[in-house]
Amino acid sequence: MLCNEAVKRIDAVSIISLVSVMRNEEVLADQHRELDRASAARIKKLLEERAQGKPLAYITNKKEFFSEEFYVDERVLIPRPETELLVEEGLKILEEHKEARNIVDMGTGSGAIGTIIAKKTLKEVLCIDISVEALRVAQYNARRLNVSDKTRFLCSDLFDGLRETTTFDLVIANLPYVAVDEWDGLMEDVKRFEPKTALIGGKEGTEIYGRFIERLPNRLAAGGHVLCEVGGPGQAESIGAGLRAKGFTVVSRRDLSGIERVLVGTWTHSS
Repeated sequence: MLCNEAVKRIDAVSIISLVSVMRNEEVLADQHRELDRASAARIKKLLEERAQGKPLAYITNKKEFFSEEFYVDERVLIPRPETELLVEEGLKILEEHKEARNIVDMGTGSGAIGTIIAKKTLKEVLCIDISVEALRVAQYNARRLNVSDKTRFLCSDLFDGLRETTTFDLVIANLPYVAVDEWDGLMEDVKRFEPKTALIGGKEGTEIYGRFIERLPNRLAAGGHVLCEVGGPGQAESIGAGLRAKGFTVVSRRDLSGIERVLVGTWTHSS
């Protein structure tokens, strides 16, 4: 079995599995299997890419999220495990408010959030992103999950592309929230390969959320909810304060690492 000391064993197995069209278990069970020259050359090339820092998800074009396999490439962020909390909270709200019908996944990226919500609830979800290339990936994932009939896609800067009278019962937002001065501290594979525009939220990291919150009250139906993924306690405090100033009641939810990751806002009244 070909390998590269700079690549973790599990990543090497995944790459060999991809090229040889075998399951990881089969690769591990037959480590002395001979490969043809073309396959060996492709594996070598992909191992070199991984050794240089390219994320495995971009090499294999797949990432598991909420027990589903999503297609990903450099046009979209790789779905993070902590974002599953955002989906869990959305599903809880929709279970408690079965009458909720108008749902939007704001900053959809790969479509992981919106397509899971559509598949689990059989409700229609509008997926919005400012990147038309990201939307192409999201549409492909909707087809893979068999929810094309339950998802719609709109290229828009936040709510700009919607009619002024359009309102929602649930808005799920996973918007860029990395501050400019935090960029250098990110992992190299993130900085070199993932789309910067999907990460940087402005100088302080909260500017895009600030614009989002400013327009939010006019976009939520009475008793509607908003969910926001944030970058930790500092942002939970500042973004939460912005929501409260607009008339929302807000609670935060912690991810498995104990970090405040999701804000749950309920629309009560205007400021």
